[in-house]
Amino acid sequence: MLEKGKINASEFQILVIIFTLGSAIILTTAPLARVAKQDAWIAAILTTLITLFFVLLFNQLATLYPSMTYVEYNEKIVGKWIGKMTALIYLFYVYHITCGQVRDMADFFTSQVLVETPIQMIIIIFVITSLIGVRLGLEVICRSAVIFFPWIIALLFLLFFFLIPEVKLENIQPIYGEGIKPIIKASYGSLGNPLQLALFLMIIPYVTDKTEMKKAFYKGQLIGGTSIIIITIFSILVLGFGITAIQLYPTFTLAKKISIGNFLDRIEIILTIVWILSLYFKMTIGFYGLSLGLAQVLGLKSYKILTYPLAFLIITFSTFMHPNSVHLHNFLKKTLTPYSLTICLFFPLLLLVIGKIRKKHSVSTATKLPIR
Repeated sequence: MLEKGKINASEFQILVIIFTLGSAIILTTAPLARVAKQDAWIAAILTTLITLFFVLLFNQLATLYPSMTYVEYNEKIVGKWIGKMTALIYLFYVYHITCGQVRDMADFFTSQVLVETPIQMIIIIFVITSLIGVRLGLEVICRSAVIFFPWIIALLFLLFFFLIPEVKLENIQPIYGEGIKPIIKASYGSLGNPLQLALFLMIIPYVTDKTEMKKAFYKGQLIGGTSIIIITIFSILVLGFGITAIQLYPTFTLAKKISIGNFLDRIEIILTIVWILSLYFKMTIGFYGLSLGLAQVLGLKSYKILTYPLAFLIITFSTFMHPNSVHLHNFLKKTLTPYSLTICLFFPLLLLVIGKIRKKHSVSTATKLPIR
């Protein structure tokens, strides 16, 4: 195995939680509000429940070959050359998503925080930071996540606590006012983000206890999904669906609403810190999975030899992938969900079916062989 590090189920669960938060903390609420309006929180709940099915699929697929990554059992199930081709499609998706996380962070900083800084400098800084983590290996990435995780949870709790005085219950009424159709449509449009949990198919083989890993996967997704639901509820309750829908970063706008007396306000830095940490780990997991998977496809002895050229490619594509914010939001609205459904649902589902048939066939063939 190219990666000799091991992580336990608890560390894996923390990674899943942080990954689920990722870019969704600041980007998911607005698309939900545009379609489902004041019922955006119901759409967020539906999305979380649907994601449990995706986790079930990924767990079932990982059970077939527990010591192999997605790239490795791809070749085993569908053959060497077809397996390499489909693995490369999956890895391009991982590359695309990783570049997207970098660009999300860069766009946010250049439009909200460091407006005079060239976007290329933001991208280079974050990719180099991620590169360091990837080269240090999976164990270091996980233990870093464990260190920062309590801070992420504490800062989120602090954000929610300070927002309570700003809540207006009338903003969420009427509940179910537009019917079921907008809720389903909004939920479908937001599936592109949770489907990216398929990236963990490159990490699952290195979790020590596979039974506990399955439970940790469910728990991590539920905790992360619940956090997104709470953020969506507060966005609707405080800002109203109208303001939430038109904001580029509604959760950041939400944090600006915090005002305690005359001495505590404009503490949106809390949300910025949470987003930087969660997006960094999501980006690093993608970068790590890309490096490891490509090394396995090429038959290399170490994935680290690929990290520098891949970092250069991530920097380049992140800079040019979206010429403007309109292009980005059109991609998120129209392309991301069907793109993710194809790579992260249909391909793994097909692999699972073929893998189970082949395993069943090999077992039945073995039982029919004569005993000498």
